[in-house]
Amino acid sequence: MSEAEGSVRTVSRAIAVLRAFGTSGWLSLGEVASRTGLDKATTLRLLRALMAERLVEQDPASRDYALDIGVLELAAGATPYSDLRLRAQPVLAQIAQATGATTFLAIPHDGGALCIGRVDGDVAIQIRYWSVGGRIALNAGAGPRVLMAYLPEEQREALLASQLPQLTERTPTEPTALRAMLETVRARGWELGVDDVVEGVASLAVALYDHNHRCIAAISISGLHSRILENGQPAHLDILHAQARALEERLPR
Repeated sequence: MSEAEGSVRTVSRAIAVLRAFGTSGWLSLGEVASRTGLDKATTLRLLRALMAERLVEQDPASRDYALDIGVLELAAGATPYSDLRLRAQPVLAQIAQATGATTFLAIPHDGGALCIGRVDGDVAIQIRYWSVGGRIALNAGAGPRVLMAYLPEEQREALLASQLPQLTERTPTEPTALRAMLETVRARGWELGVDDVVEGVASLAVALYDHNHRCIAAISISGLHSRILENGQPAHLDILHAQARALEERLPR
């Protein structure tokens, strides 16, 4: 194999490692190796190289890996959302501080919900999935379903007709029931998810609109039931609405 061919193969393998994370959050070395078909030694070398470029990060406690901020920085160069992310970051921080929950900003991208902003809540209940640059299926979780609800009808119906992933027993996948859920989301502008991404975790999301009242993103919080729910009803909805409206006022016209 020539030097050029070897370089191309290395790049292809590095891309395979990045794609291995898909809609997942944190993965072990073995899980990344299994998803790419590479041996652990090669996978480890690639992960270390990607960490040096801030494309992958490692949790010092669990030693698991996740996509890092560098992935989003690359994506921002190809999308119009970098300004939105910068404007939203202080808002996400305020929500996380007020609620104690992990706060997310997500946009629809390539058939999924792409996380472009995140601020962790209480350290004791850190949410381990959906790192910045990661994607989740649009039917799983409050934020993704808000985004799915506001997709153009043709795209929405195509997704409803597809094989939607079921992450837990409570992830909605049945087209008729999910269609009704999305209609409710559009009518009220928010969504609640309970145990539909990870057992024991709930999420609450509101739509973020541009000046033409088009949904451009979703702001959501996620945490244990006790953090998101109060007597079975969504807590902090007023905070999410207020912060979303404040951010909308700061968006360029």
